[in-house]
Amino acid sequence: MILGLDIDGVVADFLSPFLQVVARKTGMGAIAAETITDFNFKEHPFLTEAIVWKSMEEVSYDPAFWRGLSSLISDEDWHRLEALSGQGKLVFVTHRYERETYSIPQVSCDWLRRHGISRPVVYFTQSAKSALVDKLGVKLFVDDRHENCQDVAENTEATVLMPHRSYNQSFEHPRVTRIQDLHALTTYLG
Repeated sequence: MILGLDIDGVVADFLSPFLQVVARKTGMGAIAAETITDFNFKEHPFLTEAIVWKSMEEVSYDPAFWRGLSSLISDEDWHRLEALSGQGKLVFVTHRYERETYSIPQVSCDWLRRHGISRPVVYFTQSAKSALVDKLGVKLFVDDRHENCQDVAENTEATVLMPHRSYNQSFEHPRVTRIQDLHALTTYLG
């Protein structure tokens, strides 16, 4: 069984440092992650789509931002993922933007190596993730964004898991199972 994982919001903490960038742009001080109930920020009381887009553009051109992300999972989970990777049963599927000024594939793979994945396999797409999930034969897929979970659930045969986050808590789908953390994969991997 091939496991497909998103990176940001699943194994890497994207939201906390991203909110620091947004706070710097707005000058409004710290923004609590719990206030983000929609990752598109449409429901936020004071963040606009324009501010979020400018912040996203800024981080997409900053390799140091991606290198500095913290891990969301335990060392035990990283060891379990490394074992799957060594058996050719782990791929990462991400929407990170590729830029001409540096190699996001290299930065992403270096980050994964730093956390214990000796030979990471990472796929980048700006299209629907379901096409890649299907093409790669992924049978178990984990993503924190409800849009990606819905896409994969409705367009592939993969089992879809979604880690519980403040920005996805209102989403429900009959083919998407909510998990508290990546440790829950044990149940699905056998």
